[in-house]
Amino acid sequence: MESGRRRSLTVFDAHCDSLTNVEDLSVLLEERQEGHWDLSRFVRGGGRWQVLAVFTPPRYRGKEAFLFAVAHVEKALEWMEASSRHLRLILSKRDLRDDGRVGILLALEGASPLIGRVDLLRIFFRLGVRLITLTWNYGNELADGVGVSDPKGLTEAGRKVVDACQNLGIAVDVSHLSLPSFISLMEVAEKPVIASHSNFYSLCPHRRNLTDKQALQIARRGGVIGLTFVPEFVGGGANRFLDHFFHGLQLVDQDHLAVGSDFDGCTNPVYPDASHYADLDQDLKKRGVPITVRDRFFSKNLLKFFKSVLPP
Repeated sequence: MESGRRRSLTVFDAHCDSLTNVEDLSVLLEERQEGHWDLSRFVRGGGRWQVLAVFTPPRYRGKEAFLFAVAHVEKALEWMEASSRHLRLILSKRDLRDDGRVGILLALEGASPLIGRVDLLRIFFRLGVRLITLTWNYGNELADGVGVSDPKGLTEAGRKVVDACQNLGIAVDVSHLSLPSFISLMEVAEKPVIASHSNFYSLCPHRRNLTDKQALQIARRGGVIGLTFVPEFVGGGANRFLDHFFHGLQLVDQDHLAVGSDFDGCTNPVYPDASHYADLDQDLKKRGVPITVRDRFFSKNLLKFFKSVLPP
């Protein structure tokens, strides 16, 4: 039986935008008054692993998008090197072990910096990127996002990049992807994929959410759905977020749900910042969710997923 006291959580969060939300990354080491995520609040909330995304704004295209993303990845690497007592870069399955520091997994949110080229993908791999969200809301050389009015499936370049991602050990993220591009991705994907920050369309009919059919396809391939705190994708507050959790639990079962907060990528998240994962844990406990299921949701499912896709 669980005790009445709050337990020590272990959290793996699948999506956060802080890297491109602040100019000086050193401010993320100490607790700050603005924003949703910093190392202090994350650790206090039970954080052990965090996917940090480099988001390339859609105004950058071609070479400018590549240069923007490279500069921000390099800045993130310098930040982690300067903070190596507290942070470590996740490059392989072995790096998922908890050594007391926070593990950072670098991601690209939107693949426009690749300009449709596998050789540029390899450069980002060498720089440490281990997850790529194929699109943001708009289209690029690989695929179309949910904001495209007449979306198509993956391009030929997109198919080649997906194949290279899976050979290299880069996780493929379907959040923001249009339905036709999602369908063609699932036709060629041989390894599990992730929706790092998406909820369920059947509960909140927002274009960024997953249909039940999409969620089932992700789960059947061994993938994970990171439920996000973005209020527009939740359709309400914390109680509505719990509805998404229970819907997912019934639909895809306990092995395919995770946390994908989207901290610093939205306004007014339903759980206010990275120190509040314990509030979500308590809310799930009050609704009768066993500790074993909560442990899977908060970290074990993402650890299993990344062990299945990252390099040895």
